[in-house]
Amino acid sequence: MSYQLIQREHSMNWKYIQKVLIIILLMGAVFLAATGYLDKSINILGMGKVSESNEEYLTNSFDKAVTGFLVLSGIKSGLAVIEGSEVGIGFNLEIGDIVQSVYDYVDIAWKTALAGGTVILLTRLLLQSVALIDHWCLSMMFAALFVSLIINWIFPKYGNIYRLLKETTFFLIVFSVVLYIVLPFSITGAAFMSEKITKPLIQKSQQSFESIKEDFSVDSITRKLFPDEKEDDGYWIFNLKIKEKYEKTKYHIRELAKYFKDKTKNIAVWTIQLIAGYLFDCIIFPVTFFIILFIITKSILLFLFENRKYLSFKEDIETIMKKYYGSPEKTVSKPYRQVPTRHTRKPIAGNKRMF
Repeated sequence: MSYQLIQREHSMNWKYIQKVLIIILLMGAVFLAATGYLDKSINILGMGKVSESNEEYLTNSFDKAVTGFLVLSGIKSGLAVIEGSEVGIGFNLEIGDIVQSVYDYVDIAWKTALAGGTVILLTRLLLQSVALIDHWCLSMMFAALFVSLIINWIFPKYGNIYRLLKETTFFLIVFSVVLYIVLPFSITGAAFMSEKITKPLIQKSQQSFESIKEDFSVDSITRKLFPDEKEDDGYWIFNLKIKEKYEKTKYHIRELAKYFKDKTKNIAVWTIQLIAGYLFDCIIFPVTFFIILFIITKSILLFLFENRKYLSFKEDIETIMKKYYGSPEKTVSKPYRQVPTRHTRKPIAGNKRMF
């Protein structure tokens, strides 16, 4: 009997020591997380390389988006000047209708490059903001866990406060995992998919637009309209050749319209490729990876917490039943009626027939 008392006392002492050690560890974790030392350990474990890789990918993508935006701005400026220009050959001839369709496609591509660069820059700023606040969120998580364990161990009668802190701790755990794991790896996954699928598409479109930049400048189109134009030689008869100038200009405008018509199809294809590439790079890839990783992470945490919502609801029901109806065993519904089973009767030895 004395051995059992000693063993029980030893077990109680060991549980008390465990609680003290857990409290000390949580206090240390709160301090290390708040001061940023815990972030350094996390970066050493590999998250630092992930952050550097994401920063490099976003920086390169932003630089390429700005380069493409500037190229498209040059093309758009040249087409805008031509669109509102007039050819003077004794009377005014507007040529804006020739470049209207080309200008519309270039304008769409220009807006796409602008939106893509803006989203990439916003993503960079988001990751930089997360790097500034993630350790505070981690510190709050450890602090909430510390307070909830203190209330559960020392003040067990405050069950409602403990459940509230438990819910808060679970939310902070999920939020911290999102900041430290889900968000960085969603960008890493998007970078991998972009390298294999959309990066060649965007580069090809930008190089194609850059190749036609000179052809769509004001000087180049002016040379196409008036290839044989010379300086006025001072004779007044030169200025009377209106009909000849009109015929030449009409022919060159027709050729220019044919040139733009041939280029319109290519520009439409390049614009669609640019839109699809930036749409997948900036929205579809990162959002898809974020949703998948978030669902997996939350499912794992719910499994580790043993379906905390169901258990909390069950505890509330049991508390109410104890308070108003006594022991919960008394309020358990009656089991289903059991059907009696028949047992085969054993033959009596005395009734056996004797042969």
